[in-house]
Amino acid sequence: MKVFKARAPMRIGFFGGGTDVSPYAEEYGGKVLNCTINLFVRCMLRPSATPGITIRSLDLEEVSQKAAGRSWNGKLTLPQAVLDAHPELYPDESVNSGGVDITMFSDVPPGSGLGSSSALVVSMIKVLYAAYGVSTDPHTLAELAYRIERVDMGIPGGRQDQYSAAFGGMSVYHFGGSRVIVEPVLTDPSALLELESSLIIGYIGDRRLLTRHLMEDQVQRLVQGDTLRYHDETKMFVDESVRLLRSLRIADFGRLLHDAWEVKKAFSPHIAPPIVNDVYALAREHGAWGGKITGAGGGGFMVFACPFDRRLKLERVLTEAGMQVRPFSFVTQGVQSWNVEEAEYATAETETPAL
Repeated sequence: MKVFKARAPMRIGFFGGGTDVSPYAEEYGGKVLNCTINLFVRCMLRPSATPGITIRSLDLEEVSQKAAGRSWNGKLTLPQAVLDAHPELYPDESVNSGGVDITMFSDVPPGSGLGSSSALVVSMIKVLYAAYGVSTDPHTLAELAYRIERVDMGIPGGRQDQYSAAFGGMSVYHFGGSRVIVEPVLTDPSALLELESSLIIGYIGDRRLLTRHLMEDQVQRLVQGDTLRYHDETKMFVDESVRLLRSLRIADFGRLLHDAWEVKKAFSPHIAPPIVNDVYALAREHGAWGGKITGAGGGGFMVFACPFDRRLKLERVLTEAGMQVRPFSFVTQGVQSWNVEEAEYATAETETPAL
């Protein structure tokens, strides 16, 4: 019996974050630089003898279920929305053909600032399409994920997370035209290796309760004209950062992170609560060139760039301050799917997912 699996990577956003959010992206053109890392959201789809659909989140310890023609029973609203966007895949209640189990988990907690929600949606779409033989391209997949999150669910945010999960690698994403332009940045792996060796990432706390308020506050300030110039400045950092990367000037790239962070904090007073400012000041005191919050702000993961010979000392200091330092590597591939024959999942009633 075939079991289908998929994984979508999360990302570190370096420069331009916030310019991919409406209305700035549409009116002025957004531009961001990010790179995917080896932290993933993982999904598995397998046939079930039980009719209907069951979704299990292993890390959240939640279950949602839906029988054909009925409403969802459960709290996994985002995975439910992915299935609701594909009603043609629901089991036919007129045929006793079994159902589908979908199991998932994330390598990081919710509210990470690493784009985990978008990676979840992209991974779910990919595993569904693999199981039911639907072909698609990364642009279409990213746009569908964006629609599910931002339109169907009304979750505030931008477009970079869906695109990075779909495409992968170190890229500049250009937003605002009729089609998002994906510009791969590096062909020489030395720059990625050198940058990776200079970076520390770590979790400083949950930001889920701040997310909606923070994004709405940023959009309101932009619409009122209070932060337009800061968005413009943030976007300008992208071209300079790419030039530094391509020249292997990693120390200057790290210092540019500091300059961009000072500008990004002006988007909203909620971006950098006291714990963020305290950790950032500590990192700078112990040799970091610069750093930032990896997402919209408020908490989650932070990233710091530092000299190679300061890295271990800085990791110890940040750990003592309560930051959960995580090892990572850059990855150059976006979402992936595969299938395996796993007899232990087989049942007598069904061997294939029911359409």
